[in-house]
Amino acid sequence: MSDYKVTIPSSLNREDTYKAITEHMSDWWTPMSARFLATGDRAKTDFGVKSYWVFEAITLDAPNLIELKCVESHMVSDQLDDPEEWKGTVLKFEVGDQSLTFTHIGLTPTMACYSICEPGWNHYLLTSLKQFLSASRLADAKGQPTTLER
Repeated sequence: MSDYKVTIPSSLNREDTYKAITEHMSDWWTPMSARFLATGDRAKTDFGVKSYWVFEAITLDAPNLIELKCVESHMVSDQLDDPEEWKGTVLKFEVGDQSLTFTHIGLTPTMACYSICEPGWNHYLLTSLKQFLSASRLADAKGQPTTLER
C-alpha cells in the first residue's frame, strides 16, 4: 500500500520553505512544544484534547529535507483501538524550488486511523500550509499575519 503523499506549491525560497516546517509548524498545523533546529530535537503536538504525538528530528538537511519520526503516539478516538498507531511512522518533507512534497511514511489506507488522518492532513497541508507558503499571504492557521525571521 502507498503512504499518504501530497505535493503543494511554494512561492517562498527553499530556505523559508524549510523554516516553515522546522521553525513555524505551530503557525500552520497545531501548537508545538518546540522547534526542530538540530537532529534529535523533539516536539509534542497540542491539539487541546487527549490526543498528542511526539516527533523527533531524524534528518535535517537544510534546505532540502526534513524527516520527523513519531516516537510517542497517543491518538484517542472511539473509532480506534490502538492509540499508538502512528508510533514509528515518519513525516518526510522534501523541499523543491517551488514546491514541497510531504509523505507520511507508514500512514497507509490499511491503517485504522487512515479515514481520520487523511482528511486531517488534507486540511492542514492543502489549505493551511499551502496558504502559509504563499508569498502573497504569509499567515498562520488562524489567519494572523506572520513573518519568517532569518
